[in-house]
Amino acid sequence: MTTSFGTGPHPVRLALTGDLDYDTCGELLLRVRAALDGRREVTDLLLDCRELGLVDSMGLSTLLEIHRRAGRDGIAFHLEGVGPALRRLLELTGTYEYLTSPQRSGPRPESGRGRT
Repeated sequence: MTTSFGTGPHPVRLALTGDLDYDTCGELLLRVRAALDGRREVTDLLLDCRELGLVDSMGLSTLLEIHRRAGRDGIAFHLEGVGPALRRLLELTGTYEYLTSPQRSGPRPESGRGRT
């Protein structure tokens, strides 16, 4: 995974490579947390899935958790570059629009607490 930052209000982009499964979900959560902690200027969290392989049920659960936490912090979240296999999983579970449409779900808190 790679992260990139701009200056001022900006999106955080994480490029996902390999599989997102039971063995790798913890690493993704740590990377997201590290990318967002202490950065009040973050406006969007984008996960680039172009190089993502297998996504199992734990991987889907992790994506939903990240989406929920980002929304709670007032950060728009969505997936980019969704391939056919991931798209099918998201469509079968009814989560495609939810995870691919950028939406800000809640107000931005005054403190940086509770970040992913």
